[in-house]
Amino acid sequence: MWIINIRHWLNDSGTEAAVPQLRNKVKKMTEIIAYATSVYANFSAPPVPKCWRRPKRKPCPGELDIFLDIDEKTIHYHCPVCRDEGVISGWEDLIWDMSGDNNGRTNDRAIKFSPRRSPSNR
Repeated sequence: MWIINIRHWLNDSGTEAAVPQLRNKVKKMTEIIAYATSVYANFSAPPVPKCWRRPKRKPCPGELDIFLDIDEKTIHYHCPVCRDEGVISGWEDLIWDMSGDNNGRTNDRAIKFSPRRSPSNR
């Protein structure tokens, strides 16, 4: 399981990977952040992030299940195919955070987003 504070992987301005070796990982984490916070804010969401793992050197075909816990300020992700999973923190107020004022949603404190379920099935 990955436990990631995304800010540890970003440059001082918080807009890109701190070092070239993290570029691909930061790209995947920011896709997850943008997706989860866009759905939470009722914006048109980007495509569901796909798993990037390569078990046995072959691309995993899975789409990630994503769970946003607004109280804990964490985004959990899980691939149902290869079982990769992680928790992302430190995403609030970055350029990929689309949650903004959350459009008046005051009771939705934890929401699960899945490619197989609509966001209204919480």
